[in-house]
Amino acid sequence: MLLNSQKTAGRTKAFTLVELLVVISVIALLMGILVPVLGKARAASTTTVCKSNLRNIALGFRAYLDDNGNVMPSACRFPSIYDPNYSTRPPITQFLRRYLYEPNDPRHKIFRCPADIVVKYYISQGTSYEYNASLGGKPISQSRLAQNGEKERNIHVLSDYDPFHGDPNRPGAKNYLYADSHVGNLRNQ
Repeated sequence: MLLNSQKTAGRTKAFTLVELLVVISVIALLMGILVPVLGKARAASTTTVCKSNLRNIALGFRAYLDDNGNVMPSACRFPSIYDPNYSTRPPITQFLRRYLYEPNDPRHKIFRCPADIVVKYYISQGTSYEYNASLGGKPISQSRLAQNGEKERNIHVLSDYDPFHGDPNRPGAKNYLYADSHVGNLRNQ
């Protein structure tokens, strides 16, 4: 009897197959819950960084306007879009560069939306944002939109080029910088 109890005392207990399957099921369930939550958190963080970029660009716009008598820059809408009225103009990045960062600093990516990962406009165009070229060459107060009664809080200056932040038919898919320097989207300012 003494030998038999020593043998069982020397054995190590292992998981049974059922216990192992239960542990794997619990881990799979937790992963199923956490992965979508982490994806939503990542999307929210890229939207926040994009809005922060646009707020910083608004500071550059304000400095540019102060130096140029409140006249908006005569820039093209987007570098590669052909528009007979605006295509010969330089991109907005050239006008604001000196107000936003050191001219020779290639690391600065204020014109890059972090959600611009599919087409990668920033890499090919130098910006992820589209300029409202119809505002160029005049103060906001003399723009066609302002003349039609729009307030500065409703006149957009820059926006994401594509709906980087979600379904194009839902609010928040694109971020906008408005003439009064606030950042929002078209339906939820």
